[in-house]
Amino acid sequence: MGTCSYCGVKETMPFKCKFCGEQFCGEHRLPENHECYGLQRFKEERSKMPEKWIYEPFHSKEKAEVGRKVEKPLNKKIYENIRGIDSRKILYAILAIIIVLTVSQVLI
Repeated sequence: MGTCSYCGVKETMPFKCKFCGEQFCGEHRLPENHECYGLQRFKEERSKMPEKWIYEPFHSKEKAEVGRKVEKPLNKKIYENIRGIDSRKILYAILAIIIVLTVSQVLI
């Protein structure tokens, strides 16, 4: 429960102004309707440095990488499994692979 900073009406779900940060009722929620001092300050700041507020998506100085980076789930699972194994188990796995390879070459 909040009260409108402009007219004092109690409001169950008041609106918060992004320029001044105060709470308002549905009728005074727009900055123009409650004579927002934050909006005036924003306009003054914007007029001082207009190039800061110009949106140019295709003329940016930084080249954005196209697409999104998706981590390969198999690589992540392998990495997590290897990190969880202690050195003794890794040594036994390597020895088992060597034995299997030598036995398979002997049988051929």
